[in-house]
Amino acid sequence: MKKIIVAVLVVLLAASAAWGQSKVITRPVTIVCAFSAGGGTDQVNRGLAEGMKEFLGVQVNVINMTGAGGGVAMDYVWQKPRDGLNILGISETGLFVPANAAHTTTAKDWQWFWAGGSPGVVLVPENSKYKTIKELIDDAKARPGQVKAACSVLPGIWSIRWMTMMNAAGVKTNVLPYAGSAPSVTAALTGEVDIVHVSVGEALQYMQAKKLRPLVASEVEGTDVPGVGKVQPITDFYPDLKKVLPMPQLLGMAIPMDTPKEIKDEITKAFDAAMKSASVKKVLDAQVAAPFGWSGDKANSMSKSLESKFSWMLVDLNLAKKNPADLGIPKP
Repeated sequence: MKKIIVAVLVVLLAASAAWGQSKVITRPVTIVCAFSAGGGTDQVNRGLAEGMKEFLGVQVNVINMTGAGGGVAMDYVWQKPRDGLNILGISETGLFVPANAAHTTTAKDWQWFWAGGSPGVVLVPENSKYKTIKELIDDAKARPGQVKAACSVLPGIWSIRWMTMMNAAGVKTNVLPYAGSAPSVTAALTGEVDIVHVSVGEALQYMQAKKLRPLVASEVEGTDVPGVGKVQPITDFYPDLKKVLPMPQLLGMAIPMDTPKEIKDEITKAFDAAMKSASVKKVLDAQVAAPFGWSGDKANSMSKSLESKFSWMLVDLNLAKKNPADLGIPKP
């Protein structure tokens, strides 16, 4: 009997050691995801939440708070105490926010954590009349502004990439904004739009089920889609796009830069631990995403560089609501 009691105590002590390691963050944490449930950002945030929970020893929840291309969630987290209990779940789309006038902060005001990213792909419903990207572009030339495209939020990585590609082709389409990639995919499945441009991971199950068909990858190199095959890159048709591509998808999270160092360091450790967890590996694999695991100076430097690139692209596309120069964002 004593041996059984001792064995039980050992198990309980081991569980206690694994659950409750943090002495800095001792209350439940909420990741406030800026985009809709089911999209790439949401899925990665949920994987991070599981991995961080194992390290911190507290519950880590994910809620979705859409609007203003990420600005609503960004503002919510920004107004919270700097105690590490509210974390922004975000993608690279958040780097469009300053020039879009959706929030007062810029990339320098946040500590970024980038878990990974998936390549982009242009898709049509399986029964679409478009069999190739050339057919789609030819139709867009014949009917300017009438081909409807779902590219998640506007402005965002998928909408701006799409518009940049169509500019290279010399055509204009009707880009419809949605609250994330999941509703964009739904719009294509229901016939609300003609094409959808999202990441491979966000549409993988529909490609594999032959409900959506890839026309081209919005990358500089071809993309291997599991169960589907190799998808040709857009640069095969428009080589000049190599001057602006790639525009990488980044999926992860952020906290205000002025968060106390002790808390910032603890969240960084939790993020690093999550990147090694089975939950994050599973999500990134399902998203066909390359694992990054960037935090600290590397993540911040990348974010500021992309913010500069994206902000001035908005200027070139006449979509900027604020002059990036006035925000202290230099030209790339």
